[in-house]
Amino acid sequence: MLRPLSALCIGVAAAGLTACGGELIQQEQCVDWVWFETPLDAADDAHAVAIGRVTGQAGTVSSYGETSNVWTFEVEEWVAGDGADVIEVVSLPRTCETGSPYPDGDPLDTDADVMVFLRQQDADSAQTITGLQGVIRGDGAAEVPDAWPDEP
Repeated sequence: MLRPLSALCIGVAAAGLTACGGELIQQEQCVDWVWFETPLDAADDAHAVAIGRVTGQAGTVSSYGETSNVWTFEVEEWVAGDGADVIEVVSLPRTCETGSPYPDGDPLDTDADVMVFLRQQDADSAQTITGLQGVIRGDGAAEVPDAWPDEP
């Protein structure tokens, strides 16, 4: 059962700059992501939450005007929702920041176990629910923590 897409009800401002001839020379989208007070709030809004490990990069896609990484993710446990044992996950970008799309590095570019908060795209693919709060360390937890960790 699909839940409302409130995390995707985002403010997107598109600014197109035109040259004298009227040609589009640049387009930029700034996403004002929903901010979740706790991981439990994020889990309530997500279609699914999984713990697992990234096994490699599966490619890239365009998301909100940025090139976003797509990762192959091996699910060790579905904490909420369910799905396949191996899925592809789009790591949504942070936009309009110096160093976009991943100013602090892509949170899925890791060898560590992570917990991902997912918005389903289809049976075998998903995306993080936001560009800011879609991934946290797995830390061996089998349930969603009460508070956000200090580091991604």
